Amino acid sequence: MKLIPILIALCLAQPAVAEEIVTPQEFQALSSGKTLYFTRDGRLFGVEQFYKRHRSTWQFADGECDDGVWYAQDGFICFQYTKNTDPQCWHFLKTDDGFAARAQGASPDQDLHLERVDQKPLDCKGPDVGA
Repeated sequence: MKLIPILIALCLAQPAVAEEIVTPQEFQALSSGKTLYFTRDGRLFGVEQFYKRHRSTWQFADGECDDGVWYAQDGFICFQYTKNTDPQCWHFLKTDDGFAARAQGASPDQDLHLERVDQKPLDCKGPDVGA
């Protein structure tokens, strides 16, 4: 029975991972006029450039781009893109390490991590450029 108090003490000694959901107003302040770089498992997942009036351009890691808009809905930040018409909703989280994005219904191991923020425009090619 001495094992149970020891286990409880060990659990309490572990640092808690703090997560706080970012409000739509905080998200707008963080993103408006900026370019955000997201990674998963240490590799580039994609980059998003944000404009006025909740508009954005998402660039996949392979360089393909998609224009969209974002809006707040039920505590999530949702994105509607031109190529993918299904809305994609996320919780943006302030964490001990910075910021992360978690898709609605996804587990924390699928989080995208905000690697950096700058104001460089994306280099998006025209739609379906070819011969």
